[in-house]
Amino acid sequence: MAFRLDTLNGITVGIAELNGRLVAENSTILQKTCSDWQQKTPFLVFDCSNLDFIDSSGLGTIVGCLRKALEKNGDIKLAGLNAKVAMVFELTKAKKLFSIFSNAGEAAASFAASPVSSKTQ
Repeated sequence: MAFRLDTLNGITVGIAELNGRLVAENSTILQKTCSDWQQKTPFLVFDCSNLDFIDSSGLGTIVGCLRKALEKNGDIKLAGLNAKVAMVFELTKAKKLFSIFSNAGEAAASFAASPVSSKTQ
């Protein structure tokens, strides 16, 4: 997982690149790492363009990260979901919890355009 911070219109956004498979065996790593990222900014983009597969544990971890972000008046946006990963979010109705974008740049830019994010900075 790669992580970088971008500043757009005064909003610091963390962009996390999720790769490979997000399953029970490695979802706890994302959970801990996400907490570290959220110390830097409550506004995160999960770039899923290189994520091949997600199971229920991985989905639960992403939802848990979202819950923590919302507690800090932040948000998590998803980008680049392939068909398999998007289907998991669709079938579980989890897609209703997230704003989903075609790429990480669009997702990051949406934070800068949001009046809610500008109030919390």
